[in-house]
Amino acid sequence: MSRGLLGIVCLLLVAWLLSSDRRRFPWRIALAGLGLQWALAWIVLRTDAGRAVFDAIARVVTAVLFGANAAAEFAFEPFDAAAGTFPWYANVAITIATTIILVATISAIGYHYGVLQRAVAAMAWVMKRAMGVSGAESLSAAANVFFGQTEAPLLVRPYIAGMTRSELMALMTCGFATVAAGIMAAYVGILTGDDPAMSMAERELIARTTARHLLTACLMSAPAAFVMAKIMVPERDTPETLDATNVMQPIKTRSLLDAVATGGTDGMRLALNVLAMLIAFIALIAVINAGLIALGGTRLVEPVVERLGMEQLDLDGILGLVFSPVAWMLGVEWPDCRLFGALLGKAMATNEVIAYGSLRELIQTGAMSERSILIATYSLCGFANFSSIGIQIGGIGGMAPSRRDDLVRLGPRAMLGGAMACWMTGCIAGMLG
Repeated sequence: MSRGLLGIVCLLLVAWLLSSDRRRFPWRIALAGLGLQWALAWIVLRTDAGRAVFDAIARVVTAVLFGANAAAEFAFEPFDAAAGTFPWYANVAITIATTIILVATISAIGYHYGVLQRAVAAMAWVMKRAMGVSGAESLSAAANVFFGQTEAPLLVRPYIAGMTRSELMALMTCGFATVAAGIMAAYVGILTGDDPAMSMAERELIARTTARHLLTACLMSAPAAFVMAKIMVPERDTPETLDATNVMQPIKTRSLLDAVATGGTDGMRLALNVLAMLIAFIALIAVINAGLIALGGTRLVEPVVERLGMEQLDLDGILGLVFSPVAWMLGVEWPDCRLFGALLGKAMATNEVIAYGSLRELIQTGAMSERSILIATYSLCGFANFSSIGIQIGGIGGMAPSRRDDLVRLGPRAMLGGAMACWMTGCIAGMLG
């Protein structure tokens, strides 16, 4: 518990040290944001009622996941990953594509009938009233729980050009700290696994539990992102939508069929983008590891590798070494710190799909404790990686070309803020889990 509190204090301190104006510390946002995080974690992890509600939502996510699997079996001949013929990502790539397309379609239907708008508006109302943030940034942050880092800003597109730098920072940081519903469902599929010895009931239980944790992580990281964003870039001006109560954009789809077609098309575009990133980074990691292993086997470098306690020089080992202090600070047990640190580093350097794939392997081999796995599940649930900086600059910059320079300058800082928001969520989950 004490180490977890130390971790939260250290993360807040780092954010303050990186602040553009250290004299303007946003006490109300920081206290309210942390309060919302703790409340959500307590409700889900410590109360029967909260667990029951989120379990019910998780059942929906699980049903969607199994529906995506059925679509994958129909459209493709599944690879036999269990037999060792293909690595985990061969099956996952197909599941990711079908899951994202299906969830995007369901989201489009929900938006067409106004269901998602009500859920997003309710969440935005809570954050706006609790933390005193503007209507546009609170709406975009709430939407990030359901939509992606470039889709959520579409809800406030007319206001982006007139946003303050602090609002833009919050807009970007919330995008880095949360994941779209389709990606979250794909993460559930990755972590659930496909062990043939596992019964359908066991798989469903694991999938439901994982979905509950990931959904909680997304909800917790939204206020955490505001905390990090507003500490790092405090508000100096008066936001255009500070007192606005309704900034939701009108529905554009004309019918149910139009919503299904639109959602399917948008889902395919997102799925192709994710798969392209997955292929590119897995290939790049293999090339880098081949070079590092060869370098580590030389007479000059091999003694250094041994002194560092590494079996071989590879990307996992280097990232684990660099990020192990962060892992310890989050409350991870010391024997797991290097493995955990490698996950954090891999998520930031490549993407979270690959990091969750590595976590899946650690779960299957029993290489990390259950508590460390829980903290990792929460800490990795975001889009805080270097490639996402380009995605946000391109996506949001296309909506407001006049703010592209601001987006470029804020990108790296917002990405770090999003990562630290996710780490703080994992830290709290570890304390209460």
